[in-house]
Amino acid sequence: MLRRFFEGKQVVVKIDMPATKNGVDVQVGDPQPMNFKEYSNRLKNAGVALRSGDRVMVTTVKLKDNSIEFQLGGGGWGTLSDNNQAMVTPKTVAKSRREQDLERDIKNENDSYERRQLQRELDRLRDRREREDRDEKMRAEEINAQRRAENRAKALAAGSRFNLRFQKGYLKERPATPDLVMQALGEWVDFGPMAPR
Repeated sequence: MLRRFFEGKQVVVKIDMPATKNGVDVQVGDPQPMNFKEYSNRLKNAGVALRSGDRVMVTTVKLKDNSIEFQLGGGGWGTLSDNNQAMVTPKTVAKSRREQDLERDIKNENDSYERRQLQRELDRLRDRREREDRDEKMRAEEINAQRRAENRAKALAAGSRFNLRFQKGYLKERPATPDLVMQALGEWVDFGPMAPR
């Protein structure tokens, strides 16, 4: 009944909505239904997917045991189906066999001139390895910065949701009607012509 009534319809949000599948939690029946500290943290951490005044489509309504998910414009970023690009870990450039041999040979060499020659070669190899290591870290950071930007752009376009939370057993005793949802969300969503008269 809820899906048929709401899905595909347009509503207007009256508050900024976080760009995350966690959305906004509403404790139905509570004198303080929204935890504004939690809401503020989600906006700060995820950014804003929907601005107050935005008209958006209701894309999914899911009835669960003690909650109703009211998804807008895709329901928010971070679900299993979202293509969240993983971060790259830079490869550490390992010591070459020659570098290891030189370290051993320096310890065993008694001739100071020969030891200095070996140390110079070892220093050159070590410098080259450290340079390659720095280059690898810089490449990984560039890729990660690009991926973070792409993930953020996707998150901002993926909508958000309201999570209506009820006391245990509430939805078993009373039917989950469109009026119940609209009353619970009336402070934060303009349902337009759908709203009960």
